[in-house]
Amino acid sequence: MRQSPASSVFSLTRLFVEQCARWRLREEVIAFILEFGTPARACGATHLTVHERDLPVALRDSSLARQARGWILILNDEDRLLTCYRRQDASRFLRQKSKRRPAGVSRDRDDVLRGLQFAPA
Repeated sequence: MRQSPASSVFSLTRLFVEQCARWRLREEVIAFILEFGTPARACGATHLTVHERDLPVALRDSSLARQARGWILILNDEDRLLTCYRRQDASRFLRQKSKRRPAGVSRDRDDVLRGLQFAPA
């Protein structure tokens, strides 16, 4: 069986695998979110979601950008993909949620995505 781009760098929980199968979240979309997603620290985990305004201009209207819209991937501090879910208001939801985080706790994009390598398509 072929190893997915996400599982080659991140360990996956059974819940994450089940949710991806349940919601039919494709590996290409997961890889897109991991590469271009904006991290937000909330509730003791890192939430990644794609903000179309932050994407390179050439990708903003792409099929992957449309498919990634609204998805949130949750990683713990050990870079383990815990779960995923979809919200129409993902960006606004995460902004509100991140305001409730404990003081002094943050991770920047480089910390979240360090060592990230994707298998060629």
